[in-house]
Amino acid sequence: VAHLARGRAGGEPQLPSPQVVRSPNSRPLQSLLNTMCTRRQLLALALGAFLALAAVATPSKAQDEYYDEDEAGEDYDEGDGSADEADVVVLTTKNFDATIKAHKYVLVEFYAPWCGHCKQLAPEYARAATAIKALEEDIVIAKVDATEQKELGDRFEIKGFPTLKWFVDGEATEYGGGRDEKTIVSWVKKKTGPPAVTISSTEEWEKATASADVVVLGYFTAFEGADFDAFIKLAQADERLSFVQTTDAKVAAAQGLTAPGFAVYKNYAFEEASTATSEGGEGLEEFVKLAAMPLTVPFSEETTDIIFESGIEQQMMFIGDTEMLEGDAIESFKTVAAELKGKLVFVTVNSDVKAAEPVLEFFGITEETPRPVVMGFSISDGQGKKFKLPTEYNLENTRAFGQAMADGTATPDYKSEPIPENNKDGEVTVVVGKSFEDIVLDSEKDVLLEVYAPWCGHCKQLEPIYHKLAKRFKKVDSVVIAKMDGTANEHAQVTAEGFPTILFYPAGGEVVSFDGERTLTGMTKFIKQHAVKPYELPKKKKGDEESGHDEL
Repeated sequence: VAHLARGRAGGEPQLPSPQVVRSPNSRPLQSLLNTMCTRRQLLALALGAFLALAAVATPSKAQDEYYDEDEAGEDYDEGDGSADEADVVVLTTKNFDATIKAHKYVLVEFYAPWCGHCKQLAPEYARAATAIKALEEDIVIAKVDATEQKELGDRFEIKGFPTLKWFVDGEATEYGGGRDEKTIVSWVKKKTGPPAVTISSTEEWEKATASADVVVLGYFTAFEGADFDAFIKLAQADERLSFVQTTDAKVAAAQGLTAPGFAVYKNYAFEEASTATSEGGEGLEEFVKLAAMPLTVPFSEETTDIIFESGIEQQMMFIGDTEMLEGDAIESFKTVAAELKGKLVFVTVNSDVKAAEPVLEFFGITEETPRPVVMGFSISDGQGKKFKLPTEYNLENTRAFGQAMADGTATPDYKSEPIPENNKDGEVTVVVGKSFEDIVLDSEKDVLLEVYAPWCGHCKQLEPIYHKLAKRFKKVDSVVIAKMDGTANEHAQVTAEGFPTILFYPAGGEVVSFDGERTLTGMTKFIKQHAVKPYELPKKKKGDEESGHDEL
C-alpha cells in the first residue's frame, strides 16, 4: 500500500509514481487501489482483469481487488463467517520456508485483515482447504497476514490483497483459478493430478460432477488413438474445466453416448443442468467451448471467470431491473444469445443490486436512463471498447446489433459531457470527449493531459501542482496543460488504467505516458523532453524567491 511521500527540498508534495495495477480475475478483469486511485478492470474485473480479465477498467472505488488502508471502513459483504478454517495453515516468517520445503504443493493466500475481498474469500478458501485435504495428496492450503508478516509480503512482491501464490517443489507461480470453493478445488486438482481422471462407475461420475460446474467426459474403447490424444491435449491446456475419461459403456450411456465420443455436462447455479454430446475428436476444442458456455451469464464477482476467461473477446449485456430479467423483456436477448452462441458472451446485469454499480458507472448508466439497456464490450484489439444498441430494444434491432458486434462492424460508444462554454479552470484547459480531437489532437500543439476522477484523493493532491504547471506554461502558445474527467468522458485515444493518468500528446506525434515524479520540476522536464514545438520558459532570476520557477 502506497502512501504520499513528503516533499523534497523546496517543499513540493511528491506523489507516488504511477504503476499499472492488476484487477481481479483479470488475470483479466483480476484486479485495484495501489499507488493511485485506480479503475477496476471490469470487463477482464476483468470490465479486468475489466470490468477486469483482462485489461480494461471501470472507475469504481468499491469493487476492487487491491485496497489502500483508508478503505478499510467501507461497507463490504464479509460473508457469513461460518466456515471452519481449521484446514488452512497459518504461515509466518518462522514456519514459511519449512512448510514450503516439506510439501510438494502449497497454495498460499497473502491477505490483509481489513481487506473486504479477503473476508469474502475466507469461507470459500476454508471450504476448499477441507475438500482438498480429503484428496489425500501432499497439498497444503495456507495463508499469510501480509500486514503482520511484512518480510514475506516484500519477498514475494505482494502489491495488493488478496494475492494467491502456487508453490511446486518450492517454486512460486501465480495462481490462475477462481475465488470460490469449486473453482479453487478444480484448479488445484488439475495442477496436481492427471489431465483427465479415469472413472468406471456412475458413482465416480457423480463424485466428479459434485465439485465442478463443468465436466468434460471422453468415452473411448481404449485410451489410445487420435481422438484420445486430442482429448488429453485439450485437458492439459485447459485450466478451468474438469476432464474425466472412461471405457465404461454404462457411464457413457448415462450421459447420452452410445458410441465413443464426448459429453460436456454443465451445472451452473444460475442455469438448469444440461449435457451436450459430440462424436469424434475433430473440432473438439470448439465443441467444448460452446457446450461449456451458459446461454446467458448473470454478472457478479463469482461469474467473472466464466465471462472473461471463455476465450471469447466480445460481450453483449442486457442491463435491466429484476422484473425485466424475470419477465418477457429479456426473451429477445435470449433468442439472440442462442443464435450467436460462441461468437459473443451474453451477460445479464440486474441494476437493482449493488454488484451492478461498477457496471452502470462504467457504461454511464444513471437512475434516469430508461431500461433495459443493451451494451457491448470488446477487447479484441487489446483495448477495451464500449458499444451501445443505437436503436429501440426489440428482437430485430438486438439481432442486428449482436451481429455487428460479432462481425466487428459495430460503432464504439464514448461518453462525453457537453462542451463547456468556458473551457478554462484557471490556466488549465478543460477537455471533454466531444472536444478531445479539437484540443488534444491539434497538430500545432503539444498537449499534456491529466485524466482524473472527482473522487480520487491522489488527483486532489496533484491539483495544486498541476495548476502551478499550467500557470508556468500560460505564455507558451504551443503547449497546452489540460485535464479531463475520466469518469464522464472517453475517447478512442485515451487509455486510463487508473487515476490520475497523465498522457502527453506531442504535436502530430504518438502519445507518451508519463510515469515520472508528479512534481512541478518532474512534469516540466518531461514536457521539455517530449515537446515537438520549440519554446522557451522564463528563467529564474538570481534572488527570485518565487516558488516553483525551477531553472531548466
